[in-house]
Amino acid sequence: MLEEIILIVAGFAAGLLSGTVGFGGSMILLPAMTSCYGIEIAVPMSTVSQLLSNLFRMGAGFRSIRWRKAGFFLILALPLTIAGAYGFVVVPKALMTKILCLLLIVFAFLEMTEKFRLPRSRWTMLAGGGIAGGINGLLSLSGPVSSAVFLTLGLSPVAYIATEATAATAMHIVQLITYGEFGLVPRHVIFEGLYIGGAMMLGNWIAMKRIRTIKRRRYRRTVAIVMIICSIWLFLSV
Repeated sequence: MLEEIILIVAGFAAGLLSGTVGFGGSMILLPAMTSCYGIEIAVPMSTVSQLLSNLFRMGAGFRSIRWRKAGFFLILALPLTIAGAYGFVVVPKALMTKILCLLLIVFAFLEMTEKFRLPRSRWTMLAGGGIAGGINGLLSLSGPVSSAVFLTLGLSPVAYIATEATAATAMHIVQLITYGEFGLVPRHVIFEGLYIGGAMMLGNWIAMKRIRTIKRRRYRRTVAIVMIICSIWLFLSV
């Protein structure tokens, strides 16, 4: 019972964070779920929860979604999500997670100092989608990477979150189908993922009521700071 309460609280916190900055849900959920069930179960369970959360954010900002941008991002993201999901079975996941965290910390510092920014181009969307898809299939941690890519579009906070959530929804559906081929999504994983996802949706709902008035420049810096904090948390937890 205590584990369920901890995971519901973690889900709500993850929903608040992802609803505010567009990512970070998995970086809260994975350490909590891994401590309870181990990473082999935590990744598929986290994927179920994130699917619900992304569907909610997509619906909440439906009118602001940039469909063409999301579609272009998914050209490489979807096939590499499948490839990454197959790799999930054999890749040393703890090591990959730590490497990803270090790379995200470096990127976030560069973003904050404005010394480097990803160029706004179709190639950024295409390559970024491929990288995010591979990481998503392997670790269900594509949020920070895809968020960095969608930030280059200069969208309003609502449009940014809804568009990124649209791409993430497609990736999570493909990811779960592939995991299912390996028998990695039994009923108890789906059930617990759903109720934790419900807690995330509540957090999303509260967060998305507050982001409409945030200025874009301040918002980008906030996203970078959260990326650093979450990456350090996950690095130390895995």
